[in-house]
Amino acid sequence: MGIPELWEVLRPAFDARITIDELVDQYITKFGRPPRVAIDAYIFIFHADHSSIPENDKETILTQNFMSKILALVGLNISVMVVFDGILKPDKSGAGKPSDHEKELEKLHRTENFSEPKEFIQHLKDVLKLNSIEFVQATGEAEAQCAYLQKLGIVDFVITNDVDSLVFGATQVLRNYSRFVEDIGHSPTKKSATLKQKYYVTPVNMSKVEEITGLTRSRLVFLATLRRGDYSSGVKKMGIKNATNLALSGTLFGKFYNRSLTKQELQEAKRGDLTPSEPPPDFSEELEACFVKKGVNSVFPWDAKKDKQERETLFSDLLEKLNESLRGSNRDIFGRGFAVTERFEFDEYFVLLYFFPLVQTRLPVFLPWTLSSGELSINFQIRLGSGMREELSRVSEIEEIDFDGDSALIVSSTDYLFVPKTYNWQIKYIIFKLASYASMIKVTNEKLEDGIGKVMLKYDEREVRNAFPMSVEARRVIESPHRRKGDEDSISYIWVPKSLVEVYYPQLLDQYIQKKKEKFRSKGSKTSSQQKTTLDQLDNSPIKKSSRYFNLSQPIPFEIKPSISPPKRSPTKKKVNKPSPKKQVTVVEGQRKLDFFLKSKKDINNNPFLDPDW
Repeated sequence: MGIPELWEVLRPAFDARITIDELVDQYITKFGRPPRVAIDAYIFIFHADHSSIPENDKETILTQNFMSKILALVGLNISVMVVFDGILKPDKSGAGKPSDHEKELEKLHRTENFSEPKEFIQHLKDVLKLNSIEFVQATGEAEAQCAYLQKLGIVDFVITNDVDSLVFGATQVLRNYSRFVEDIGHSPTKKSATLKQKYYVTPVNMSKVEEITGLTRSRLVFLATLRRGDYSSGVKKMGIKNATNLALSGTLFGKFYNRSLTKQELQEAKRGDLTPSEPPPDFSEELEACFVKKGVNSVFPWDAKKDKQERETLFSDLLEKLNESLRGSNRDIFGRGFAVTERFEFDEYFVLLYFFPLVQTRLPVFLPWTLSSGELSINFQIRLGSGMREELSRVSEIEEIDFDGDSALIVSSTDYLFVPKTYNWQIKYIIFKLASYASMIKVTNEKLEDGIGKVMLKYDEREVRNAFPMSVEARRVIESPHRRKGDEDSISYIWVPKSLVEVYYPQLLDQYIQKKKEKFRSKGSKTSSQQKTTLDQLDNSPIKKSSRYFNLSQPIPFEIKPSISPPKRSPTKKKVNKPSPKKQVTVVEGQRKLDFFLKSKKDINNNPFLDPDW
């Protein structure tokens, strides 16, 4: 699974974890179309397998788990390319003797069928063919083939958990594609992660990785060789931290510019005796220079490989230089004294495998009449370097089409997104594509979710079942007809990003908006009329009971009906509080009344707080 612990080194450069819906919405906003992805099939198979699955049911359950992940992407109209490992994978055990890269290339050119002789892999390919989902048979490593497709612009992202995809040259990876909100790896516990119905990914962009960590592709290759990747046995006692520091040697991210001075160095600096040292060599760049020709633009990776004699001489000199640096004062490389007791060496074959992976050069193409394509026309374009000519043929595994050199002249498109009649999975995954048939799917509602606008696509499941008799729902009806006695449960719906509908089905949105306006106008008119009639017919309305609200010289605009008096009730005796008789106030000799300060009777009468008769 690539280099142990390297993902943790790269984690500071990860983008925020998002739902697949958000990814689609962001990509459409930026580029006007949904993304295209290459999938490392082995990762999906590996994650689908669990020890708790009974052996008799393993093939069925693994297939279901595998297909559900792929179809979740298809359901959002993402163009999907599934990539399988090939027979030319190098030995990953580290026990075998390194091969010769030139001999491996000769074997690549001689071989026609790279499929692994595994029954379950062939079964998955048959399922993909039946449902018209494109796949690629790699010559060796699937992650290397995925990186190659992404580098040429055939796909936008690689979906994988194998960090080697970045080492092989991928620039945009979608990591940990799962239903867990948190990005914490394979099969987390329920206590450590939050499981949802929707799928999430963590985007990793190499430009951001370089900016934040300083690790370029050449440094990743150097680090992979040091830290025992899938091929190399690694360097003894070289942990991920030391390996990373060595890969960043000679750069602004290296320890030479980012370490604390020792006590002795601080004292020397105080006295002014500290001798400035030179930064250590950039070993990663020098390693690349040993093997890769500069300025070679070719669609075949190995065309940039230096001649055997030249690279062996350069590589031997680099190893001597590296060992000499490690034996001496290496604090500027590791940030502390690191004792290297054994000679540092590794075989060039492992470096060549990373810089020049064995890949399938007959490249796939997304065809608009396949379920795996989310576009309405064929796109034969690939991303070429300056001065590079396209020398690659284009093929389709599921359609068994091999396009010739005039493929750029072929123009084929369709007016609707394709779903094969042989489709035999759940209906919900094909509803967006079926919205091409406007009479079958309607937009009926909208909402804001996860910060993006979504619309509801409502459909009659009976109609879709009849159109696709091999679908899961149609087979359930045949197998258990008692479960579908009535039509009350036939109306279903899904939510999709509004931006996706705006690109492919603007007419459905226009219909929804128009109906919404008509409904609003109708509701407003009806409400206004009902309120007027109700107020006019209120028998006990104070407006109708009092003539002062009307000009009595004009006829009243409605007929006054006799009001219905409320039922009479027996009179109840109310308690009347009678004023108590005034008490005579007797003034004792030497006392005065409280109103002595008032000057006259007039003041008493005008005072609201005094009773003049008091």
